Amino acid sequence: MELKFLGRGASLNPKEGNNSAYFTENNQIFLIDCGENIFERLIEKNLLKHIEAINIMVTHTHSDHIGSLGSLITYSFYTLQKPLNIILPKNAKHFSNIEKILSGFGCTKSMYHYVDEKSFDGQYETFDTIRYIETDHCDELKSYGLLFTTKKGIVYYSGDTREVETIKNLIANQPIDKLYIDTTTANFPGNVHLYIEILKDAIPEEFKKSVYCMHFNDDSCIERAKALGFHVVEIVKEKNDF
Repeated sequence: MELKFLGRGASLNPKEGNNSAYFTENNQIFLIDCGENIFERLIEKNLLKHIEAINIMVTHTHSDHIGSLGSLITYSFYTLQKPLNIILPKNAKHFSNIEKILSGFGCTKSMYHYVDEKSFDGQYETFDTIRYIETDHCDELKSYGLLFTTKKGIVYYSGDTREVETIKNLIANQPIDKLYIDTTTANFPGNVHLYIEILKDAIPEEFKKSVYCMHFNDDSCIERAKALGFHVVEIVKEKNDF
């Protein structure tokens, strides 16, 4: 399973765009987060052409991860003429924040559906299951990573996180395909993102080829990730003409 990226930047790195990834299957798009410039990039790259259903996973409610979701919901409702699906776990701890934001955007509940993560189990070739994993990003918001089980092993998408224990536990206990991990070269008390030198110490050499760094704070973070032997995610360049 390979995720394609619309942006790979942190909130204060607009050059790289808001961090967001997607994959498609059966004329459906599965989108992870929809920050301030992501709806624009979906339209620019013609990625919604021939799409019959939009499914989104929301890791948390910082604006660089949810800021244009209202536009995408409106597009789905009026252009596709069907509600957008928001995939969530039961009792999601960021549910009330999502509700308030969408209400503020003017999105009525007829325009989107909440869909339990387990309802997608065993229905797709790309993945077997989707599960949210609560992670530690900041004190103000509840945040999640995403875990996809696939035929090649686990694909983990960290979302925004400052902790490394989840990654260590996955490596120790699961067959790994890919790990998409939030990284930063910033290092200060109270940092809400994962310092790349901590990631370096946590990843055994044999797993480096499975790590794809994302959510970069600046160009130096991209270069440092490469120097450490990690992959860096690349932004989709081409326009979709299928």
